Amino acid sequence: MRRREVVRRLGAALALPFLPKSADAAIQLGEALHRQIATSEPDFRTLTPRQQALVTHIAEMIIPETDTPGATSVKVPQFIDLVLTEWMSDGERTAFLAGLGELESKPMTTALVASLDEARADKSGAGHTFGRIKALTVYGYFTSQPVQRDILKTRMFFDGYHGDVPFTSAT
Repeated sequence: MRRREVVRRLGAALALPFLPKSADAAIQLGEALHRQIATSEPDFRTLTPRQQALVTHIAEMIIPETDTPGATSVKVPQFIDLVLTEWMSDGERTAFLAGLGELESKPMTTALVASLDEARADKSGAGHTFGRIKALTVYGYFTSQPVQRDILKTRMFFDGYHGDVPFTSAT
């Protein structure tokens, strides 16, 4: 199984803390945020240039550009900044930025990313912030129009089973 297929399957689970209850509403929210990014100036309102660079680097480590666009190509860092600015509470934003401050002093190695991934359930600190970046990267990536249109060729989330397929008995 290819890495992108694994990420696609896990995307919904990672993004659950940020999503509305309905999968359809979650997709619509993500798409609306991307439309807002496309029409808003400036690109970043909460993150400083140094924080922007760090979030961009981490997002690109999570979903790098290969034969398909990476996180940066579909404006995931701007997506994260928009969520920080307009959707997170003051407490959540403060905790996120504090954890980001811890990450600024550390070189982003594969070993560090693995340890941060293990600590993403923490309630604060670098692990907590990494978990938020990872979830928002996956959510922002898979709700972007280029990914849905050109890579998935469908929507990522499904809103349940609708038994509308005709059934004929085999006997």
